[in-house]
Amino acid sequence: MSKKEMYTVQQWVDYIEGRVSSDQAMLMEQLLLNEPDAMEAYIRALGMEREYPELPDPIDFTNSVMKTIERLPTMGSMRQSRGGRTPRWFEHRAFHYTVAACLTLIFLSSGLFDKVAPYHKFQEGETAGSFTEKWTEAATSWLDNFKPKP
Repeated sequence: MSKKEMYTVQQWVDYIEGRVSSDQAMLMEQLLLNEPDAMEAYIRALGMEREYPELPDPIDFTNSVMKTIERLPTMGSMRQSRGGRTPRWFEHRAFHYTVAACLTLIFLSSGLFDKVAPYHKFQEGETAGSFTEKWTEAATSWLDNFKPKP
């Protein structure tokens, strides 16, 4: 169907009531996303007066739906790891982020980062260069200290 061709209101009613094929439904949904005029025809089809069958006992129907919902598993019981078991507290992401944040604070307060990249290496002066070069130099000089002496 070209962009200029639109579905009739009756065709939209058939779509709403599920009387179109799945391929046709996909085409109609795509048209709804791309064409404002199609959306207007769809809304008109939704607003048409139609007679729908009445429920013989609406209260009994509501109660049966609610009982079905109550029997569904809760979200907590559904969350299990791939092995079929509930994840332990130390396997949660929040735990890992908390540990990483604590280690970062410990390293910052102890001055470990200052030892890895001393401040004087980043000051402007006779050895002025790019920031990346300075970091690379600081990292390699720190790593050189771990090499065994010949």
